[in-house]
Amino acid sequence: MKYLIWLVIAVAVVVWVQRAKKSLTAAGGAANGARGARGARGPQRRQQQPEVMVQCAHCGIHFPASEAFSNPAGLVFCSDEHLRLAAR
Repeated sequence: MKYLIWLVIAVAVVVWVQRAKKSLTAAGGAANGARGARGARGPQRRQQQPEVMVQCAHCGIHFPASEAFSNPAGLVFCSDEHLRLAAR
């Protein structure tokens, strides 16, 4: 029984070491990617730029500008319904 416990402990240590090594490799790959180098795992991932957020003129909620509805006056709305309500 004591050998079984030691075996479980040994397996846990091996798994922990492998995960630590993997996380260090991933962190190193991110640092290399920032310098423009290509890693051995494939092409560099592009970092997405944050999208501009706008505020609805009717309800005040903030949402991405790509989802906005606007009127001729330049006001932005979160939905077609709020645009229609503001036109009244």
